[in-house]
Amino acid sequence: MASGKQIMFILILIITLSFSVSIFAQSVKNIKFMTENYPPFNFKENGNLQGISVDLLTAAMKKIDPTFNHSKIELLPWARGYKIVQNEKNTCLFAMTRTEARENLFKWAGPLAPALIVLTAKKSNHIKINSIDDLKKYNIGTVIEDVGEQLLNEKGISNDKLDRIGGTNAINISIKKLDKGRIDLFSYDSNVLKWKIKQNGLNPNDYETVYVLKKGKLSFAFNKNTPDKVVNQIQKAIDEVKKDGTYQKILDKYLK
Repeated sequence: MASGKQIMFILILIITLSFSVSIFAQSVKNIKFMTENYPPFNFKENGNLQGISVDLLTAAMKKIDPTFNHSKIELLPWARGYKIVQNEKNTCLFAMTRTEARENLFKWAGPLAPALIVLTAKKSNHIKINSIDDLKKYNIGTVIEDVGEQLLNEKGISNDKLDRIGGTNAINISIKKLDKGRIDLFSYDSNVLKWKIKQNGLNPNDYETVYVLKKGKLSFAFNKNTPDKVVNQIQKAIDEVKKDGTYQKILDKYLK
């Protein structure tokens, strides 16, 4: 039979553990999640925020916080979200392509999908790119602070040489410019661009990849000052969602 001291120790231990769990759960709840229009990974349709990464995050977070729902995710222009996640603790921006240049700027969870960043042109223009030097004679469109822009910067093409568009409608504006010949190339993720071309009532077969800038992976990027235990717990939940078959169902929903 347990003594009074043993019972008291057990009670204190239970209270301490409960308090620690409560504090941890609260710290996870304090994460500000941000995303952009980037279908099929994250987008708003008929007023509803959805997509592969939105559904994956929601399923993972519900394992940690059952009250979580996608209404807690903010839809922002990419450049604004990118600035916030670099400067504000307990923030997360997705879906972000994980690159060498970004690796040490953030803490990461994922991955959620492959990424293929390419330069796209209209087939009718018969553009051929053999090297980065060939790009200098073309007008290239980018989304401000997107990986497609940053990769071009890394290859020596400065922003003043690019047709940069910001805001939540940046992709649609750039696609229209590409269609009308106001830009020659658009630097963006291949899968997302195909989705958006269709959404704009255009034929994806009229466009082609003329240069591959980067093969990578889309992930959730957290501000560097976010506690490791929070990022690790979200990573664990993402792994569980992938393992239990939920993630495959999400992929089937959007990529059917």
